[in-house]
Amino acid sequence: MKKISFLVLLSVLFITACDKDEKETALPGDVKDIQFIDAKSYTDWVYFSFSKGKVVTVTDYKNDLTWDIAFHRGDVRLNGGESGIGKGEALNTQKTSWTDVTEAPTSGYIKDQIGKITTAYIGNGITEEDQPFSQTVTTWLTVDTSTPPPVYTVHNYIYVVKDADGDYVKLWLYDNKNERTDAGYVSFRYQYSASESTNF
Repeated sequence: MKKISFLVLLSVLFITACDKDEKETALPGDVKDIQFIDAKSYTDWVYFSFSKGKVVTVTDYKNDLTWDIAFHRGDVRLNGGESGIGKGEALNTQKTSWTDVTEAPTSGYIKDQIGKITTAYIGNGITEEDQPFSQTVTTWLTVDTSTPPPVYTVHNYIYVVKDADGDYVKLWLYDNKNERTDAGYVSFRYQYSASESTNF
């Protein structure tokens, strides 16, 4: 009886060790490239699910876990903090090369807060409104409206964000224009960290 119990214990320890080893050596998740999401509306946000890889319909964003990130022209919203009930938050790695970011930091993430976004732009003036958004990820784009037309600068920062479930995602927003160079369209690349690992 003691011999059988000892063998069972060894088997459990072996399986546990294998599971732990598989998580620690997990391969990076698939890299996905999403182009030309139409976010040009000054009044509406466009919501996106990392797991589904597509835009999703959301009516009550603050109480909905089906979305992870949202776009409003150059503004970005994550499902967490002031923006939602999820675990979304973000960190700017300050790096501009996709391959330079290979691991998610364990601290330094910032949740969405209330701030001013532009809800109308009419030639020589803008209208602003207080809304929740990620003031960290929104640094991907600078818009100079001092003299029309607006001047856009994409900074190519690589961000690490957490989705609504708290999983790590490497994110690069690389363009705010469509193929006809119309502004208000968002193109980005993202990658999940596989099996709860912090590696990309």
